[in-house]
Amino acid sequence: MASSPSTIRSSPRTATTTDAHRQDDPRVERTRAAVIEAASELLMADGPSAITHANVATAANVSRTTVYNHWPTREDLLRATIDSIGKVTPALDDLTGSLRNDLAMLCAPLVADMTDEQRAPMIANMMERALHDPTVAAVRDEFLASFRLVFARVIDNAVAAGELRNDIDVDRSLAALMGSFLFVRFMSKIVFDDAVAQAILDDFVLVNAPR
Repeated sequence: MASSPSTIRSSPRTATTTDAHRQDDPRVERTRAAVIEAASELLMADGPSAITHANVATAANVSRTTVYNHWPTREDLLRATIDSIGKVTPALDDLTGSLRNDLAMLCAPLVADMTDEQRAPMIANMMERALHDPTVAAVRDEFLASFRLVFARVIDNAVAAGELRNDIDVDRSLAALMGSFLFVRFMSKIVFDDAVAQAILDDFVLVNAPR
């Protein structure tokens, strides 16, 4: 019988030299890569609800215990799977101080995903599943928090530079910008492409400019 996540998490071991060697073992890394590859295929095909230890173990042809050993919770597994196929939010140090350039850089990964015929449906699936699945909601919230952190710095820099009005609200402006992307991509007849995304960003800057 496969070990449960609670069993694994409640039995911590002191790190040893042997463990360190095992972590660097190419066979271990190949196993991890194979599991995540199988999980990413499941995610793209069937959405986040398919990412369970049992499903991923079957798809990767490994034991359920192997999956638990590397990703003790379903949240860990889902997060690692999304990380493997998603784009990276720019770091605060990557910001240039130019509002328009920084908005474009920040939104580029999302725009790329939403213009991809495989990734866009996954985004829609994630949004829907997050309404019913606490694990999906938790992982979604982590990614949103990371995005918001950088977005807030972009807004603060732009206010300080006089590019945006000083009473702009970070959360409402983020909702307006993301809502525009999502509406055009999933709820309108407009073809969502990079040109449309850039026009939305131009409108955002214009609407929120100082008066």
